[in-house]
This record gives sequence, structure tokens and C-alpha cells, in this order.
Amino acid sequence: MSSPVPNILAEETTLAWLSQFDIRDQERAAKLVSRFLLVSHDEFHDNLRALLTARARVHPGPVALYAERELPKRFGVANRLFKEPNRKVKRAVGIGPQPVKPTRGYDPDVGSEGLVAQLITELCRTDPNKYINHPGPDEIRRKKVRCFLLVTDLVGSGRRARTYLEAAWRVRSVRSWWSLRLMRFEVVAYATTDRGRTLVERHPSAPKLSHVVPCPTIDTVFARPDATSMKNLCIHYDSTSRDVDESLGVGGLGTLIAFAHGVPNNAPRIFHKAGTRWTPLFPARVTSSIPSKHFGTKTTADAIRTRLGELRHRALARGAWLDVASNETRKAFLVMAATSRPPHTDEMLAIRTGLTVIEIEDVCRSLIDLGWMTDSRRLTDAGYGQLRHAAGTEGNNMDLQAGTMVKSAEPAYYPQSLRSPAEKSR
Repeated sequence: MSSPVPNILAEETTLAWLSQFDIRDQERAAKLVSRFLLVSHDEFHDNLRALLTARARVHPGPVALYAERELPKRFGVANRLFKEPNRKVKRAVGIGPQPVKPTRGYDPDVGSEGLVAQLITELCRTDPNKYINHPGPDEIRRKKVRCFLLVTDLVGSGRRARTYLEAAWRVRSVRSWWSLRLMRFEVVAYATTDRGRTLVERHPSAPKLSHVVPCPTIDTVFARPDATSMKNLCIHYDSTSRDVDESLGVGGLGTLIAFAHGVPNNAPRIFHKAGTRWTPLFPARVTSSIPSKHFGTKTTADAIRTRLGELRHRALARGAWLDVASNETRKAFLVMAATSRPPHTDEMLAIRTGLTVIEIEDVCRSLIDLGWMTDSRRLTDAGYGQLRHAAGTEGNNMDLQAGTMVKSAEPAYYPQSLRSPAEKSR
């Protein structure tokens, strides 16, 4: 029997936070916090590294890696990323930007860019010919760098990532390299929101944006009536000011993600902003009050059972097959269950299942090979049959080959049409 899934709602810290709500609102608040995506240190490091290496392989030459951070501005415009001599020919020279540097002298705090910079250093030490750590114009020319790759943990509103790209775009040499197709721009993030993606991809440099997971928000996690109810809850209990937008976090995004290294300011303020009579769940956006066991994607039987219940596949969730199936099989049936309603995009399937986009792609590829899913992420008759069979399975009699989904070299035969019976012989 699998061990029970750690439940964040059972923690004293969470219970104390919930007790601040009116008794009539506690159920909604509990449902809201239970939909947070909690990313562990290992998940953040390993998945972001895997995505970075995958994107780097697309480019034949060296790749320049830059950690996204706040840049100094003048009159609201970010300073140029590279130096341009004050002469007729504006040819950028010098070294690249520092990966970690506070923009205000009185505030030496280092955010998530510190972890990202550490990951970049690790990659550059592993393969110094492929990865270049925050190079300046001189090094870019000398090593013939062909990709400017910006790395971050979250593209929320998209403003900070776009500002960093704009700081590079303001350099004439950079625009020249881009126009001559000597350099392309990419942004790699652990998570992104739809609004942030749109803002970044509309930058003149036409960057390609890739992410490990789509960032869950109140609007993407809940149906429209429930989403409205959740937003009203966040606004009503905001101890700072009941602002229709800012109560949901910077930009009014209402993100529902928490990294082991901190909570973004795009999350609703009831989670991270203290007030005279309000103690947030993540004070000052620090997540250390929540035990580390709650962070990380869970593929145990109980974890998948909970997800299936949220997807309203209760009969499938009750099946004993979950206790004997492998992790791969559990994920496969979870993805199949998540295709019950549109849209069927990989991003939406990732939000519904809690899996990464890379995992969704791998699972869907296997399901397509088995003939259980189409390329458009819709189940075939055979796929629906597998779900019905699993939902009706009693005990351990489900044919999972010892709990593992096996690909058959030849599809099983079944009649495509019926024919009239032969005439009875005399």
C-alpha cells in the first residue's frame, strides 16, 4: 500500500492561516491553497537545466547565457546592456553584465537570479565551449556566439524579461547582428503565464520562449464562476488595500506557484503580504514555513488518485490498478483523463495534471504509438476503452503487465465492420 500524500492543509501553519477567514469562506480558501504548484529545489534545478540543454542543442555554435534580473533605469528606460563608445561608429565593446547585482545600494537582497546564475555557472564549467557566461561584445565576436539566451524562474507579467531584452536591443551592434541573422534571441523560464508570454514574444527581437511548466493562475486553474469567486475572496481579505487588480498580485495575475526559494509577487497578496490583523502563509514571500515534503511533483498512487478526483474521474480514481501500476502508467492514465474536456494543448494538460510540458510530450508520444491518442491530443476509441476498463477494474486483474504500460509491435486485431452471416449449409 502506498504511503499517504503529504497534505499542506494538515500543517499547523496552513490551519492557522485558514483560521483568519470567516467560517463560510474557509472551504474556498482551502481549495485555493491546495491548487498551488509547489516546486522543489531539485525540480527547479533539474528541469530547468534539462530544458536549457535541449534548447542549446538547437543552435550549432556557442550560446550566451544571461540570468534575468532587475536592471538600472534612467527616466523609466533600462540602460544599455553593453557599452557603446561616444564616437561616430557606435560599435559595442567591453565586458558583459554582472549576473547578480542589486539595483539599489540600500537593498542588497538577491532574488531568484542568484539560483539561475549558479545554474549558468555550472553549465559553463561543464561545457565551456558550448555555454558562455554573460559575455560582452568582445567575447561574443571572438567566440562567434549565435544565440542570446535569457534564463529566469518565472515570466509573470513579462515586463522584467522584456526590459532585459530591450536593454540588449538598444545596443546598435546587437541589432546589427540580429538583422544579419548572426544572432537569435531566446527566453527559457521554469514557468510562464499567457500574458507574460504574449508581452515577451511581441518584442522586436522576436524571441522564442520555452518553459518547463505553464504557470497556474486563478483563471487557468478554475472554471470561470469559481475563478470569479476566488478573486473576490482574495480582494475581500487583502489587508493592504482592496484593489481589484493589485490584490491578486502585481499585474493582477493571481499566480498560484511557489518555489522552494520563494513566492513571486504576482501571487495574491493574502498569501505573502502581512497586515495589522493578517499573517500571510508565506511571510515576505518566503516559503520556509512550509515543510519541504510538500514541494515537488508526486506520482504516487494517492497523489494520482487525488488528481483524478479533481478531474472528476472518480471511478478511475477508486480503481485498485493505481496501487500496482508503474509511475509511467499512472502518468499515462492521468494525461488521458485530463483530455476529457478542451482545450487539449500540452500547456493545459500540464496545468491539469501537475506534470511538466516535457513529461506531457513524452507521455503523449507513447500514447500515440499505442494508438490510444491522436496527434491532436484526443483519445481514440481504444484510448476510451482503456479508461473504461481501468475505471471498472476490481482488484489487480487489470492487464498492465506487472504495472507497466507495454508498447506492442503489432496492434491487436479487432473487426472494423460486420458482415452478413453465411448461409447455413444443408
